[in-house]
Amino acid sequence: MTTTPASQGATTDSPTTDLRTADFPMADLRTADLRAADFWSVLARDEMRAFQTDEERRAELLADVVAAAWGSDGQFVDADQFLTKPTVLRRLASILADRVPSDADRLIGREPHSLVLGTALALETGLPLVVARIAGSPTGKELVCSGELHPGERVLVVEGVTGTGASAVQAVRLARRRGATVVGVLAAVDRDAGAAARLGGLAVMLDNLFDDVELRAAASRGRESR
Repeated sequence: MTTTPASQGATTDSPTTDLRTADFPMADLRTADLRAADFWSVLARDEMRAFQTDEERRAELLADVVAAAWGSDGQFVDADQFLTKPTVLRRLASILADRVPSDADRLIGREPHSLVLGTALALETGLPLVVARIAGSPTGKELVCSGELHPGERVLVVEGVTGTGASAVQAVRLARRRGATVVGVLAAVDRDAGAAARLGGLAVMLDNLFDDVELRAAASRGRESR
């Protein structure tokens, strides 16, 4: 009988497993890979709903919009103050994407202000973007479309901030002249200056994430807490 020195360990009848060629259950590996992929996809898409409720995400975004766009005197400065901040713009697009009608074929964004949000929302949803811009014509300046827009398509007009609604109304009329159906107007902020009523006259509904009253209240709370 041959004995093995203790320093070499006891012998067994089981073959040594080479971890490099071991036959692990593929289902387990795929599950682990998917879990890892899902986690990193969440982080890459900035899908904070995995860590926050929708109400928490909205409240946090509201505070950041107010901090960026409202002056120390409690007055709204301009949309560029929050639409040009990547962290705010990315979260705006993420939240607004849930409000895009499921039957929308394309988005329309007007130059210059609404084009920024329209582009971010197009990237978030994968919907094509049509740019509405002022261009010269033999009869003067007029609003025209850049990008594909076909008769019968259903389009959503995107606005960074709506005031009187004049800009959105022009975009709605432009889309209709091209034979498209407008499914609504989606805005980040509505200043409560008549846009909803004006669009209602065209049988178009305005959907906005924040309104003037809410923004003023948040700005006031912020000043009081200082």
